[in-house]
Amino acid sequence: MTVFYGRDTELRHLNSLYETGSFQFTVIYGRRRIGKTSLILKYIEGKNAIYFMALESGGDLNLEGMSRVVHRFLGHSDNLPAYRNYEDLFLDLASYAKDHSLIFVIDEYPYLAEAHPELSSLLQRFCDHEWKNTKLHLILCGSSMSFMETQVLGIKSPLYGRRSSQIKLQAFRFQETSQMLSAFDKESIAILHVAMGGIPDYLSYIDSKIPMSENLKKLFFDPNGRLFEEPKNLLLQELREPKTYNDILGAIANGSSKHNDIAQKTGLQSGTLSRYLESLISLGIINKLYPLENHNKRRTVYRIHDGSFRFWYRFVANNISAISLGLGAQVWEKQVEPYLSEFMGQGFELIATDLFDEMNQKGELPDLILKRGPWWGTNPTLRQEEEIDLVGLGSKMAVFAEVKWTNTKASKRVLDELMRKSLLFQTEQPRYYILFSKTGFVNELFQLETQLGNLKLCTFLPS
Repeated sequence: MTVFYGRDTELRHLNSLYETGSFQFTVIYGRRRIGKTSLILKYIEGKNAIYFMALESGGDLNLEGMSRVVHRFLGHSDNLPAYRNYEDLFLDLASYAKDHSLIFVIDEYPYLAEAHPELSSLLQRFCDHEWKNTKLHLILCGSSMSFMETQVLGIKSPLYGRRSSQIKLQAFRFQETSQMLSAFDKESIAILHVAMGGIPDYLSYIDSKIPMSENLKKLFFDPNGRLFEEPKNLLLQELREPKTYNDILGAIANGSSKHNDIAQKTGLQSGTLSRYLESLISLGIINKLYPLENHNKRRTVYRIHDGSFRFWYRFVANNISAISLGLGAQVWEKQVEPYLSEFMGQGFELIATDLFDEMNQKGELPDLILKRGPWWGTNPTLRQEEEIDLVGLGSKMAVFAEVKWTNTKASKRVLDELMRKSLLFQTEQPRYYILFSKTGFVNELFQLETQLGNLKLCTFLPS
């Protein structure tokens, strides 16, 4: 039996809708491999449910397939022909759901809607009338995020305003990955979490019987590995002109974060590049970031948000030929392992942000943090750009955090630098400092934590 991990919040929400005993309509969407289907199957377990996954087909295959699933659920004869149309099928569901709780799932809804453009309008009518006073829970699920956001959730969609709730499924946080990979030590879990981007399906490929490094070599650096071409294949499925997107992601992965730098690296005109960047943002592959409290366009940077893409474009993309020749082990030894700690810098910032959010939820911070994010700006005295990994703002306190993924204990100099940089951030609130360190802190910092009262030290790896 497959073990199900995480998604506690989403399951509680879905079950609370089911328990109302009234009509509900939920939209679930997110990138491929994120675990949408697994979440749905866990939710419907042990309940009256009809689950149908649409095919990418323009004919009547979907109606025939859905008819078989509905006939089987309703106890109809196996010889019964397919419904004449979706309206008749939906009417039968309405009749059943008047007296019985029923979950009706259409997975990969974009395939069905693109083949039958009138279907969204038909669903609108049923949501407003025939299903309104039933115990039906309709779930539409899709991997095409642009379609789901515009054609299902968007204001121009016939279904706009009909949903009871929506779930945009995100990658696992570090805490959820830790549950899934509990057989590994904490450092290995962190590296695997970052390299896999917290994508549940990718994490399920990991073999707990072999070390972290062997897993990464097996998955990414073997021409037969399951993730050797995965990001490239995802781009082919989702986007036209994959070569251009490859160039953009390669530029960002190798250090070009500003619009002009990316344009120069790829040879794209500014306006053209903006359209490509927006497509990647809509897929959740990259982020467009501003310094906290400063949305000046000149300060905008782009980062690869999806860890699996960042790992692949940093280490695999430039070495595909060598890996294809069976030199993956050598690529790992010469091109990956020496730079893995550097790569983990950004990844550990995201893990630390997860831990920060968890502390905030548990009330372990000096104030309820209402917004947070990285900050960067120009130091007018030194005439150079300074960056703070994480700044959190509450109603009574400003929190400044520094994140260090190094094999040496953080020194007092790290705190001094953070305090100095925090003065560049304009606030009249009292300042509180948090240091996240992979391997801990020197004794002097522990003494200061006791003395100052506005310092918190967070050691990631147990000593």
